[in-house]
Amino acid sequence: MTIVYLRPILWIAALAFGFIGSTFAQSGADNFPVKTIRLIVPYAAGGGTDLVMRAIAPGMSEALGQAIVVENRPGAGTISATEAVVRAEPDGHVLLAVGAPIYLNTALGIKTPYDPLKDLAPVSLLVNNTVLLLVGPSVNAKNVKELVALSKLQKSGLSYASAGTGSIGHLAGELLKARIGIEMEHIPYKGSAPALADLMGGQLPVAIDAIIPSGVQVKAGKVRALAILASERSPLLPDVPTLAEAGFPVTEAAATFGLMLPAKTPASVIAKIHAAMKKAITNPATKKQLDDMGYQVVANTPEQFGVYLREQIATWTKIVKDNKIKAD
Repeated sequence: MTIVYLRPILWIAALAFGFIGSTFAQSGADNFPVKTIRLIVPYAAGGGTDLVMRAIAPGMSEALGQAIVVENRPGAGTISATEAVVRAEPDGHVLLAVGAPIYLNTALGIKTPYDPLKDLAPVSLLVNNTVLLLVGPSVNAKNVKELVALSKLQKSGLSYASAGTGSIGHLAGELLKARIGIEMEHIPYKGSAPALADLMGGQLPVAIDAIIPSGVQVKAGKVRALAILASERSPLLPDVPTLAEAGFPVTEAAATFGLMLPAKTPASVIAKIHAAMKKAITNPATKKQLDDMGYQVVANTPEQFGVYLREQIATWTKIVKDNKIKAD
């Protein structure tokens, strides 16, 4: 008799415990946030990602009713900061700012202690720092078609500079070679500044770099931008056509700035953070600030950002494999 009655009692107790646990979890999600939110930026203060996050943090804080503290944790190619967020409690109180390495590391075959598609939850692609196809002042090509024709006249093609092997500029250059048939040889630099300096000085004819920082040199007339690798023109450089407008297939490449959370963060928490982000980034003053810096505001949905990340990994993995690119 005792055994007969123990089983239903245990079963009822288990159900009750599960119900209470579920209620507590739901209550936690409903009450979010309950403490200061940490926004981890895997780069040094003052960089592009840092500036974007600090631009939207005050508006997000106001919308959520809690302070948001931006923490800079540079080093290890963004891997250590990303791992710290992956291992954080999935309750929404630790956010991760991500850049292009979140998908380029995977595409380049760099070993990481996490899978960005499984161990992180997307919130939004905030902004893009779109890529420009640049030429030096002495290059005799007024548009992309003329540059492609010029490259075919050179025995070994044209040299193009990027911020380094495996950078978005490098991979975008290889993508351009595949898409528009331009003949180019990659010359890696240690950063955008020396690459742009040599482009301005005539040491090489072509460079592929993000609009920030290269847009400043374009506006100053020190280099020329023949196309922007985006779906639309940039307000910063309204006279620079897209590659599609230049008569070639749509080709997009950009340094991505987004927000992610630890996997298993409740959907209701993600929704609250996304709504706060949307309110902050579409605030007219904040949007103007980002537009003036040269960023393309996107602010898409978690689902769209997830699709975007998968597409980027697939695109750049193929480029890396086809061109036998190895990270430095």
